[in-house]
Amino acid sequence: MGEPLNIFAFASLARAAAARYNYAMTTSLFDQVRQLSVEEQIELVEALWDNIVERNAVPGPTEAQKAELDWRLSEHAAHPDDVVPWSEVKDSALTRIRR
Repeated sequence: MGEPLNIFAFASLARAAAARYNYAMTTSLFDQVRQLSVEEQIELVEALWDNIVERNAVPGPTEAQKAELDWRLSEHAAHPDDVVPWSEVKDSALTRIRR
């Protein structure tokens, strides 16, 4: 698909899509994006993600993720010997992949 769009290229893409689909300017941004082709939507997502990464704007974990991490840490503290060595995990995964 080539190089991902930069954020400025999206403006041009959006203008072209607007002309092609002839939707009203009062339509919400999401409704406008839904009018893009799947390929254009993917390019937009890539451009947005690249912009987020460039700004080092990585979101923190959600409350559910924090709760899961806390639970896993407490389980490990309660049962520190209940582990599987990385070499076994890796070998098992590679065996399943090769089937």
